[in-house]
Amino acid sequence: MKVYLAPPESLRAHWKVKRDTIKRGYTAQQVLAEMEKREPDSEQFIRPQRQWADVVVSFYPPEEASGEDSSHLNVRLVLRPTIPHPDLTEILEQSKVDSMQAIRLELDRDMSKPVDVLEIDSHATGEQVSKIERMICSEIPNLLPFCSREGNPDIGKLTGTTGETLQSYPLALTQLLIAYHMIKATHLESTKAVPLEGSSV
Repeated sequence: MKVYLAPPESLRAHWKVKRDTIKRGYTAQQVLAEMEKREPDSEQFIRPQRQWADVVVSFYPPEEASGEDSSHLNVRLVLRPTIPHPDLTEILEQSKVDSMQAIRLELDRDMSKPVDVLEIDSHATGEQVSKIERMICSEIPNLLPFCSREGNPDIGKLTGTTGETLQSYPLALTQLLIAYHMIKATHLESTKAVPLEGSSV
C-alpha cells in the first residue's frame, strides 16, 4: 500500500516550523529558509510520487477555522482503484441523500482518473465514526483489537503543544483505513500455501 500525504502548503509549512522549532531548536526563519532552498527538490522528486499512491491523504482546516489546530482538521482521502478498499457503499448512499453530513463518500476524478473520495469533517461525532469503524472492522477480524465493533477510543489521539491529549476523528478513520490495508496484506501473505519440500511452485 502506497500512501501520499498532501496537505495544503500553508499547513505543511506550519507543521514543519512547529516541529523543527520545538523539537530541533531551529528558529522559524531558519526552517522557512531551508524549505525555500529545498523547494526545487520537492517539485522534482517528491510531488511526482503522488501519481503512484493508492491513497492520497489531505488534512486541511475547516473554512471557519481561525488557525491550524491539529485536533480540528478535516481530511480528504482519495481512494484509488489500484487496491481493493473496504465496502463503504452505505456511506455513498447516505451522501446522495445528505451532502452536508460530516462523513461523505463521493465519486470523483483525480489526475484524470476515476476515484472514490472519502471526506471526514472535524465536527464528525463519535457515533458517526464508530459506525464507519464497524463497517471496516467487520471485514477483517484480524483488525481486532486495534479496532472493535464497539469502537476503540484510543485511535485518533494525539498530543497537543502543551502536552494535553486531543482526539481527532478524521485522524482516527485515516489510521483505521491504513491499518485495514496493512493488516489485510499481512493476512493474505500469511495464508498463502507454503509448498512442501521437494515440490515445485
